[in-house]
Amino acid sequence: MRAPFPILDLRGDARTRGRAHGEACREMIARHIDLWRETTATQMGMPWREIADRLLQGTGFAAAAQKWTPDLWVELQGIAAGAKQRFDDVLLLNLTDEQWWITNQKHAEACTSFAYRDTEGRVWSGQNLDISAWMDGLQVVLRYPLEQGGSAMVATLAGTLGMSGINSHGLSICCNTLLQLPPTRRGLPCLFVIRGVLERPSLSDADMFLREIRHASGLHYLIADPHAWCGFECDAAGVRRVPGGADWYGHTNHPKQAPESGSPISRSRLAAIEAALATGRAKAALSEAPLRRDGSSPDDPIGFTIFSGIWCNRTDATARFCAGPPAPETYVEIACAAF
Repeated sequence: MRAPFPILDLRGDARTRGRAHGEACREMIARHIDLWRETTATQMGMPWREIADRLLQGTGFAAAAQKWTPDLWVELQGIAAGAKQRFDDVLLLNLTDEQWWITNQKHAEACTSFAYRDTEGRVWSGQNLDISAWMDGLQVVLRYPLEQGGSAMVATLAGTLGMSGINSHGLSICCNTLLQLPPTRRGLPCLFVIRGVLERPSLSDADMFLREIRHASGLHYLIADPHAWCGFECDAAGVRRVPGGADWYGHTNHPKQAPESGSPISRSRLAAIEAALATGRAKAALSEAPLRRDGSSPDDPIGFTIFSGIWCNRTDATARFCAGPPAPETYVEIACAAF
């Protein structure tokens, strides 16, 4: 089946990779910027320039990115150059989670993630990546070389670094927003964290990276490798491992140790993914309500699945990705081929 979204193979150094991304997705990135300005201004009831100032002025996101993920900062510059866009406009697209708390969008409810061990002992993981319906049509998958050898692939939006993915070591990352946790304007933004984790070869190395950096946003990262998985709740105060079962693990948009803080939508999705995991139906459940979100529910008008991803955490990983609210027949298989 031909993918209904671009799959970009990015080679070379960070700037070259970014430039290739920007050139290949130039029209999509221009549309992404226009839609961001339009929808953000409408949602917030103020000019987009004022919102941009809140996100860029007086924050330490740039310093944090240059300190902990300098190659990604250079890659972002390459994206802007290749797309022929202002760097600040491209940077704004990469502050997806940070925008929610800086602009007090407390209604944000994004993503369901899971991991489990099958009857043959193999680790599987994946997620429904939920953001907003206006982003549908901007999806891309990036494949790129790792600094220390091997490769990775991420599902993301045109002009952004990566939102969910897996590398050729079998290490994967999924993330869920946790607006209940404390943020900081001096931390590393979420998308930079995701790509930083995917540079690591194992769960233990990813754990160390998460503890080396300061996190801008409250987020749960589900990280898995061929042997195990672990949930991490990260925020301005630090990093905490989240206890999980030996056979499976699910997460939505509230801290595991504070279920009372979750919205009805988050709690219903957690109940649904846990029930599916307990009965061996996790992959099927991603295509069913309430995990599949299309903005049509009056109780959940904002939630929209822009990407769904499923993979076995192996060194020869092949992911199944679907752009938009998933159905079993709409997934496309993509190999994480080494460069």
